[in-house]
Amino acid sequence: MSETDTDKLQDSVVRKFIKEISGEEAIEVVKKLREKETATDEEIAEEVEFDLNNVRKILYKLYENGLAEYTRSRNQDTGWITYTWRLTLENADKVLQNRKEELLKNLKDKLEFETNNVFYACPEGHGKLPFKEASENNFKCPKCDSGLIHYENEETIEKLKERIEELKEKIEKQSH
Repeated sequence: MSETDTDKLQDSVVRKFIKEISGEEAIEVVKKLREKETATDEEIAEEVEFDLNNVRKILYKLYENGLAEYTRSRNQDTGWITYTWRLTLENADKVLQNRKEELLKNLKDKLEFETNNVFYACPEGHGKLPFKEASENNFKCPKCDSGLIHYENEETIEKLKERIEELKEKIEKQSH
């Protein structure tokens, strides 16, 4: 186990990310795998006393997010395939950076949508509709048939702009 992986597991952002993508049990799986450097999914399941299928799901989620990798080998006698796993937490910063950039793009798209549309909202709280949809529904809520009222979205636009700036700063700090 590299010193980097040990440090990464101590990072609260990385731990939170691992929990987010793989669930609470993932931390125990990651700790066990970190201790052993490499291990099969069966060995990990036995040691953490979790269901083998849950351990496999966790490992595949980590793999999909670039935080683990595996090698396959076939037992010549039985024909069974064994997966041997290892952590690649050194990729965590890059993975998190990519996620932030994707979120930034989505926020910019949402800001553009909010800026370029006029909205009408249900007074009963069933949401808002852009002008085109509102007019197609004769300015009636599709859920409760209440008359829609004009919705001022300046506050939403300002919050999006603030969130975009905060995220840009975080991305800038992380890349330096």
